[in-house]
Amino acid sequence: MANPGGVPEVPDQPGPPSETPYEPPTVPSPGPAEVPANSPPETPGGQPTEIPVVDPTPSSPTGPANPTA
Repeated sequence: MANPGGVPEVPDQPGPPSETPYEPPTVPSPGPAEVPANSPPETPGGQPTEIPVVDPTPSSPTGPANPTA
């Protein structure tokens, strides 16, 4: 019968600790804001320009080259 006293202890202890682990994930939310910040410096580098150029470049010479003919 003295056990009933332990019942309130269970919800009290797990209650606060459960909220603590959920709070940290909220901090990383601003993380995505840093990702785009790094993208701009690389974009002007010319990487995106090379990607589109590489795709059409091999296709163009392959067509007029008529290797099958």
